[in-house]
Amino acid sequence: MQAIRVICLFTSLFLLTGTSEAQLAGYYTVGGAEPDFPGIQSAADYLSTYGISGPVTFLIRPGTYSGFTIDGYDGSGRQDTVCFTAENGITSSVVINSTVTLRNCPRIKLHRLTIAHEPPVRGSTLHLYNTSQCLISYCNISNPSASGYTYDDYLIRINASFSGAMKTLTFDSCNIFCPEKTMYSRGSKLKLYINRCNIEGKLSLDDYIRTIYNYNTITLNDDNMDFSLQTFTGNHFYLADTMYYMFLTGTCYQNHFHCKVRATATFHNNIFDMEAEVSRINSSFSRNECRKSVRFTFCDNTFMTNNIFKGPVVMSFTDYLRLYNNHFYYNLDITHGPDQWVVHNNFHPRSTLTLMWVGGHVRNNNLGNLVIYQPDITTASNNNFTGGNPDEIYFKGSNPLFYDPGYIDEENNLRSTNPALIRKATPLFILYKYDFDSTERRDIPSIGANEICLDLMMAGTVKINCADSLCLDLCMEDFEDYYWTPAGLFPSGGSRPVVYPGGDVMVYLNHTDSGIVDSLYIAMTDSLPAARLTFTVNQFEVQFTNRSGCASQFLWEFGDGTTSADENPFHTYPHSGVFHGSLTALNEVGSDSRDFTVNIVIQSSGEPLSGEIRLYPNPVKDHLHIETEENLLPINLEIINIYGTVLRTETLISKATCLPLSGLGSGIYVARMSSQDNQFNRKFLVLK
Repeated sequence: MQAIRVICLFTSLFLLTGTSEAQLAGYYTVGGAEPDFPGIQSAADYLSTYGISGPVTFLIRPGTYSGFTIDGYDGSGRQDTVCFTAENGITSSVVINSTVTLRNCPRIKLHRLTIAHEPPVRGSTLHLYNTSQCLISYCNISNPSASGYTYDDYLIRINASFSGAMKTLTFDSCNIFCPEKTMYSRGSKLKLYINRCNIEGKLSLDDYIRTIYNYNTITLNDDNMDFSLQTFTGNHFYLADTMYYMFLTGTCYQNHFHCKVRATATFHNNIFDMEAEVSRINSSFSRNECRKSVRFTFCDNTFMTNNIFKGPVVMSFTDYLRLYNNHFYYNLDITHGPDQWVVHNNFHPRSTLTLMWVGGHVRNNNLGNLVIYQPDITTASNNNFTGGNPDEIYFKGSNPLFYDPGYIDEENNLRSTNPALIRKATPLFILYKYDFDSTERRDIPSIGANEICLDLMMAGTVKINCADSLCLDLCMEDFEDYYWTPAGLFPSGGSRPVVYPGGDVMVYLNHTDSGIVDSLYIAMTDSLPAARLTFTVNQFEVQFTNRSGCASQFLWEFGDGTTSADENPFHTYPHSGVFHGSLTALNEVGSDSRDFTVNIVIQSSGEPLSGEIRLYPNPVKDHLHIETEENLLPINLEIINIYGTVLRTETLISKATCLPLSGLGSGIYVARMSSQDNQFNRKFLVLK
């Protein structure tokens, strides 16, 4: 601290005398008593005029300031940054009441500032023009009345170039509010990251700018998020008027939509609280939970896998669908389109699957009711009717085979417990070539995941997904003198073995006297991979173990900006914190992703601080006491939550400090204390 003060006083002397043109480096105070710069604009002017020779931090003291403009600066290294931040770390203590403009500025950081547009000020509140690697963090940016804006003005206006190198701009942990004209972007050579922000208002973003939204809460006063090149991860979406749909384009992972959605997007691991309409996707819709009705249109060649649909689902004007491993609690209607595959799905016993003028295959599903109209090329095979004797099982097609349920998720409550249909009935209409009620069924004594009853069954073929298991139920009590081949596939034997085929295989049931008495050909279908993983953490080092099935290639994203294509990578994280990553498993059919979170909490890093540091009480309720040796002072203290977010910063200058904890809720926190090049972390528990 003493060294920093010497630099500040030395710089102030040159500024006051006007005899120096030294570049900036270090810490400088702005405003208040005896500052290095009386206002933010004077600091910005000096920065633009003389540039920097190293990292610069402007510590802005509490108060209300006019807006400022920075027209670039010279002399910075590639790692040097310029930071404007509240000296006391309290965002509301520094208020800027008119326009802030950053023009052609690299590596500028605005941290813990309040930028509030107050009439009669005119112009955009925050104007970012051709910025590069700039960060706006923990700021409040608002204009509650949305007044003072002309046609070209916005709360946040972003202008990027259409040529040259790609630039980045990041908003992190900001509160952004304006009922109209909230954010505008224009240009193409920019990646815009919006992370952990609360945004309320209306957005107008250029289709040429790549915009990445991570873990935000977004409340829109209009319905438009229909911009190209968008990626959404972990966001919560709301519409001020719940009667309307939100229009959305992009790629969506782990989002929660609390409003109606009308989207052209790829969805993975999302939750839809209200109605959704999805159109013109041709890739995948996987692992989503849809709590109300969903309509899909023009979604040719789309893989819909591992979803939970709790409301009605309609799929129209869509060809070559692949519906695998989904749960349908209500009706599914598929209208029109060739080569539709409905395979390994669970339907509620009271639900109805209706296919109208559809060609394709209905295979290995647990079904409630089934209605199929035209054309003749539709086939239904290996399905299980969980409703006992459903009211509607009408079928016109070429293959009404039935003998097994093909797929069940053990954790889902729609599993089958009823025997197969055994009654006979007269076909209802001449229109239907087959009526399932009119076909005699055997009573299958037990129905579970992937069961095949082989008793008196003719030789045939069953198709299963890669990495699936198959239970072969002999449907008889006495297994004496029988055995299975090939022996390597049946380590346990018995009348009800579970096998794990590694590929296509012919299975035989043999008797010691009469030889082969039954057979079944198991065919491995082209299947989507299943991404699975585990990992172990040792300080900054993490060993990832790949448990994926049916995959030939892998892509790891570790959450710190690095990736790997190794099957079982070993990764070292650069610092402590919470990292959200993902594993994508790929094969020739498609891909599957699994997200993971790594929490790097280091008990100590660097050389431990000499002497003694004592924190008490622990657990603590209202005040944390910190006692330290005088030779360790000053100590920089940061309070960090379990997610790695820095909540408070303090400088300890006395041997005994009483730290109030009024802003912290119950939970585990880390006190990170550093002195010169050394650092020490100590956990403590807050109980309110």
